[in-house]
Amino acid sequence: MRIRSTVAAAVLAAGFSVVLGGTASAADRDCPDFTSQAEAQAAFDAVPGDPERLDDDNDGIACESYAYAPAASVTPGPAGTSTAPATVGQVSTRPAGAVAAGDGSSSDEGSSLPFVLGGVVFVAAGGAAVAARRTARTRA
Repeated sequence: MRIRSTVAAAVLAAGFSVVLGGTASAADRDCPDFTSQAEAQAAFDAVPGDPERLDDDNDGIACESYAYAPAASVTPGPAGTSTAPATVGQVSTRPAGAVAAGDGSSSDEGSSLPFVLGGVVFVAAGGAAVAARRTARTRA
């Protein structure tokens, strides 16, 4: 009987954690996430229906009102070589099919409420299992 109660409590806690955990947030990119209007246009053209809302006025041109930084120029170097501007820190362009993952320092991308509620439910289920076990011991 004790094993059944423990398993039932664990299953309930896991079920509540899954329900309260929410769904994974998809990579919803906005105009600032692209390095140029051409890159935003390519992303807009790749997926029909504009799920990322890159075209505010529905004219087929993505991020037309966003002011992108001018493209970095490559200066010719000696003997046919060229020197491109150095990038510091992150990669300047994302590979095809990559997902914007961030560096983990920003907490504004979601709420921690589902995790807190899941933890509370997990602790409550554990407490209920302990209480049920103590009650069963006192009756025996």
